[in-house]
Amino acid sequence: MQMPNGKSRWISLIFFLSYLLLIQPAAAEKGSGKEVTLKNITYSLEDTGEKGVKKYTMEADFPATKDKVCGVICDYYHLNTFMPKDIRSKVITGTSNRLTMEVTMDLPWPFEDVRSTLLVEFDKKNASARWKLVGGNIKRNDGTIEIIDRGDYSHVKQVTYLNIGRYYPGWFIKMYTRTQTYKIMRAIRERLEAEERSPALP
Repeated sequence: MQMPNGKSRWISLIFFLSYLLLIQPAAAEKGSGKEVTLKNITYSLEDTGEKGVKKYTMEADFPATKDKVCGVICDYYHLNTFMPKDIRSKVITGTSNRLTMEVTMDLPWPFEDVRSTLLVEFDKKNASARWKLVGGNIKRNDGTIEIIDRGDYSHVKQVTYLNIGRYYPGWFIKMYTRTQTYKIMRAIRERLEAEERSPALP
């Protein structure tokens, strides 16, 4: 997050950011060659009635097996290699089904980056994970993700409860949520495509 000089650059950045966030979802669906198509993507950000706490829900379908989708989403040691560049992650300690990781969402100036240290418990056999906040500069970040086998596709559902603990304008939260949802789904899709092109050797 770099701070430009002058009010004119701040105004220009707001207009540029607004444009960028608006066009990202459309760009997320473009590609060439063989693709793992994204279907039935929905997301919402709702008030919970608890002061400062928002509920984020995302659902999407992938025409891939539950094991393959889970293998990508729960690949915590390598998320930083294929997730959007403005979402940085690093595993601090971990075992086969429980780890602690740092996640930073790099927000554009003048907004402060969001940093979370998360305790993640995951079960690849049942294709599910849950996490809770154990450190960082926000007040709450806990949630669950589950992947359900529905025959010829897999259904992914993520529910997260967030309390950022500081004020961000409503327009920014709305557009940032929208663009990040599609960027993350695109990253998962591209990872599945790469694995489909280069299957693991027996």
